[in-house]
Amino acid sequence: MATVGDFYWDSIQHMESSPTNGDRETANKSGLIARYPVASFFILALAISWIAWSPWWLGQDGLGLLPIPGSLQVIALVNPLGIFGPAAAALIVIRATDGHAGVRRFWGHVTSLRLGPLWWSVALLGVPAILLVGVILLPGTLGSFTTDGLTEVLMIYPVQLLGIVFLGGGLEEIGWRGFAQPKLQKKTSPLVAALLIGIVWAAWHAPLFLTQTWDTPRSTIAQVLLYVVVVMGLSVIMAWVRNGSGSTLAAVLAHSSVNGSLGVLVVAFPGSLVETTNWWGLGIILAAAVVAMLTNGRLGEREVTVNAQ
Repeated sequence: MATVGDFYWDSIQHMESSPTNGDRETANKSGLIARYPVASFFILALAISWIAWSPWWLGQDGLGLLPIPGSLQVIALVNPLGIFGPAAAALIVIRATDGHAGVRRFWGHVTSLRLGPLWWSVALLGVPAILLVGVILLPGTLGSFTTDGLTEVLMIYPVQLLGIVFLGGGLEEIGWRGFAQPKLQKKTSPLVAALLIGIVWAAWHAPLFLTQTWDTPRSTIAQVLLYVVVVMGLSVIMAWVRNGSGSTLAAVLAHSSVNGSLGVLVVAFPGSLVETTNWWGLGIILAAAVVAMLTNGRLGEREVTVNAQ
């Protein structure tokens, strides 16, 4: 009997196997990666990250199957390796389909600093503002506001942000938005592409749900489902930032600012729904819906080809 997962996977393969002018060169190549680059990317991203994280989620902080302590030192070592999984998967797929030249073009685009003032502002200030608006809308949150420790957190925020860009969640965007989004939206609408990536992106975090120290609320199925919805909404926002700016760097910065500013909000609103539930993403969900409607699902799409960048 076909399952929802089978339908989802078949849909991706169907989109990838539909020929377009931009895929003629790839179509002439052999191998599963060349035939199904996005599906291959998804599989590799999950495999690389899950294996890299295995000392964490299989160790004493997780399932307890390995005699590896759940120390901060172990987590600090393996977490960045796992986070780099989507970027590594993208580079592997591009190397297999377009060779070293394709990797150089792709990496040149990823590392390009050509980003206008508007999108610098959106990535570094606008996206955190979306989080803040959503937090203010949550019942009882304003009453929990405190300045205790807030000054110290804000002072180290720039350093923390740089750490997230180079060693944290920002690196994920090289794969999700730098590679998968442009590839998928050549086959389907940018909105559908972003939502599909969002589902895989949420599933990519699955091993971390087995650990004790990961800081995402997941005590109930409702919280897990809410987390998936928030990640899908964030995928829409990141796709809009990437498409509108034409820059993967903008998505890297926006993702990093979400992670960094969330830490600030937890300090500013202790014990509130921001800290104890995944409703911290309310603003993300609302903003994603607004962006999808205002852009008619195009999410700022430009005529870009990832292999030409």
